[in-house]
Amino acid sequence: MAPPPDSGKYLDGVIVVFLLAGALFAPPLLTSWATPGSPWYLPYLVWLAVIVLIAFVQRLRKRYEL
Repeated sequence: MAPPPDSGKYLDGVIVVFLLAGALFAPPLLTSWATPGSPWYLPYLVWLAVIVLIAFVQRLRKRYEL
């Protein structure tokens, strides 16, 4: 019987993405990329980057669990 996979190393990736998203949406950085002169789609690009990072971490997790 194979030992269960170590899920602790995947939790590190989730924590890094969570902290990065928290830093991006913190008020000091939020005011820097959400200024009136910035393009209207910039907040959507930031959210897209967070979603892509989450998908990447999940894909790595599933690849190494099999």
